[in-house]
Amino acid sequence: MGVRCDVTDPADAERLIAVAVETGGPHLLVNNAGGWTAGSQFPVAPASAWAHTLDLNLRAPMHLTQLALGPMERLGGGAVLNIASSAGAETTPYGSPEYGAAKAGLIRFTTALGDPARIGGTRVTCLVPGWIGLDRAHAELAAMSPTERAVAAPLIPPAQVVAAALDLLSSGAGGTVIEI
Repeated sequence: MGVRCDVTDPADAERLIAVAVETGGPHLLVNNAGGWTAGSQFPVAPASAWAHTLDLNLRAPMHLTQLALGPMERLGGGAVLNIASSAGAETTPYGSPEYGAAKAGLIRFTTALGDPARIGGTRVTCLVPGWIGLDRAHAELAAMSPTERAVAAPLIPPAQVVAAALDLLSSGAGGTVIEI
């Protein structure tokens, strides 16, 4: 069943989890929404623009996880998968500092939850992919100079990300962070 939801809107997030509960769940939660506002980034962008990036990439997954843990516990546990980004694990300059900071926070949020026994038997794991080979990434790569392309990280096939996500959902230990 599809449910339209703005994950940054607390009322929408609550409605989403309520629909899942009404239909016998949730058993799984995949926090995959992400991105940043096009245009200027921190420090040039106004606080409202970069605050939205933090809301989308960190606060929304935290809120949805918080909302899902109780219902998952009543079902005997579940699995939460956070999709972060290598932007949150790297230590080099990045074009969207707010996005990198939010994804770093999501990685740490995952590891901080750790032991499923502490949170009602739900496993919380995190996938940290590099540059995923989606249309936008292919366009960005094509727009680079030959020198930039030569040093750019290889694009990760989307199917590889899906396979890693399914593996973590089915067998990952709580607090696990996997980089691909």
